[in-house]
Amino acid sequence: MSSIIISISMKKFSPLRFSPNLLVGRGSPSAPRCSTSDIGAPGGAGPTLPKTNGSAGSATHAAVKRLTILALVLVFPASLLPGAAVREKAAASSRWGGTPNRDQASAARNLPADLDKTEPLWEIKMGTHQYSIPTVDWGRIFVAANDSGIERAGFKSTGGGVVMCVEQATGKLIWRLPIPRYLAGVTPPYHFDQWDCGVCSRPVVEGNRVYVVGNRGEILCLDREGQANGNDGPFLEELAYMGITNAPEAKLEPTDGDILWKYNLITELGVVLHDVCGSTLLLDGDLLYACTSNGIDDRHDKVPKPDAPSLIVLDKNSGRLVAKDNAQIGRRLFHCNWSSPIAGRVNGRTLVFFGGGDGFLYAFEPPSPTQDSEVQILKQVWVYDCNPPDFRMRNGQPVPSSNTSRITTDGPSEIIGTPVFHAGRLYVAIGQSPIYGVGRGCLSCVNADTGKKVWSSELVERTLATAAIADGLLYIPDYTGNLHCFDADTGQRHWVHPLGAKTWCASAFVADGKVYAGTEANTLWVLKAGKELEVLSRTRLKSTPITPTAADGVLYLPLQNRLLAVPGKPSIY
Repeated sequence: MSSIIISISMKKFSPLRFSPNLLVGRGSPSAPRCSTSDIGAPGGAGPTLPKTNGSAGSATHAAVKRLTILALVLVFPASLLPGAAVREKAAASSRWGGTPNRDQASAARNLPADLDKTEPLWEIKMGTHQYSIPTVDWGRIFVAANDSGIERAGFKSTGGGVVMCVEQATGKLIWRLPIPRYLAGVTPPYHFDQWDCGVCSRPVVEGNRVYVVGNRGEILCLDREGQANGNDGPFLEELAYMGITNAPEAKLEPTDGDILWKYNLITELGVVLHDVCGSTLLLDGDLLYACTSNGIDDRHDKVPKPDAPSLIVLDKNSGRLVAKDNAQIGRRLFHCNWSSPIAGRVNGRTLVFFGGGDGFLYAFEPPSPTQDSEVQILKQVWVYDCNPPDFRMRNGQPVPSSNTSRITTDGPSEIIGTPVFHAGRLYVAIGQSPIYGVGRGCLSCVNADTGKKVWSSELVERTLATAAIADGLLYIPDYTGNLHCFDADTGQRHWVHPLGAKTWCASAFVADGKVYAGTEANTLWVLKAGKELEVLSRTRLKSTPITPTAADGVLYLPLQNRLLAVPGKPSIY
């Protein structure tokens, strides 16, 4: 298996400097296709069905490697819990989309409407694989990728990952932390960290700390300043951690990352991670919530650790395990747990929500505040089946889901995208790995307090995307390649726009009256946000666009192999 190369190259900042080879021509927007529909079929009750995984034998091959990883990790959001006011400045942009509720909508203004008419301020080459959405925080950008192409004395790429910090204004490197590949990931029952995809989790930034899930299955707490302010403990073995052990005069450099503590999901919990750690952490006060990525085995046949936790809680200051779930999601698991946890305030209490790899949406109470070393069990408040009843059972018989030996458009699906908490409701869609193709899906709106269905729609097919909600409208693409606009309150679909290619690579991003949507055909669409369908532009890129973010009048657009900073102009919308 060939290694994926990351080449990190910096261009000197100049507002006139541009790489024309990135934009290879603007296509004409296709004719609008609009439709409306009634609300879809109701969802089911609770998790009562045993999960039957597919027969033995993995159909994984080189042609689907890139497809699978992009599908699993590019739609996942960033961090903090709801409650704070939305601000446009970069200080608040560490939250996904610039908001604190997992919503892919941002208050950023003055963003570009047509990338063909706007020159990037700068670009960073990220090699061939980047799957992490950038985090912008107080003049810095935190991003992750794989470790190939790093030029550092004593370092040799292993096909692992890297977490990077660069200047927001120029893209200049401040520090980076290479993370070696988990070489045992190719040993049964593991099917993990074998595709050179690197760190796929989006960094969460709070004050002088950066939290991220590494490619080796470790939750890392990093120093925002890297080694520039010295090697802060308690962890002090960064050279060995980076694999720099054979260089005679090896020493830490100011541009190296600084690990404060780490928590190993494999050794501490015994989980069997699958493919990648694609989720992002949730930070709520002193607590850090993490999806464990527990999944099926290398033969895609069974779940080796069905009773292992799917959601855990750590002390953000020490990395101590505080709590874990006991929902036994692994017993109903289809493929893996990849969704990210979120939190919301409902009727005066905080609840934590998690989309399971079994297709159910869970609500938990936070653990009790205590310094006791005993690990708590998260109290489950409610559970909601995001699969309509006939997805799971038909004529009294279970409907099989897709697996590597049987691909079908029918059957139940897991939750891969992340739920969105908005106005006391949760919005979440179901989907599957793209190697299983297109198929029936469902978008659900759930009362966050009771776990009861508000509305659902089967107009959205399988998707890995997270919804974007702005001005009462919800935008979401599906894997088939359609971008949908719904009334978030009623579930009525206002319009649907065919994007001309499948869209597992990114979620829609809404800001400044615009909707940004990328496809696997290396195109970025910009549409006018609103109840009427209007295409503003379509730009052809040299690489697959990932979910963007924005701050201070600049759209930060990650492609699979680079990061662009694209300025805008005052909006007329």
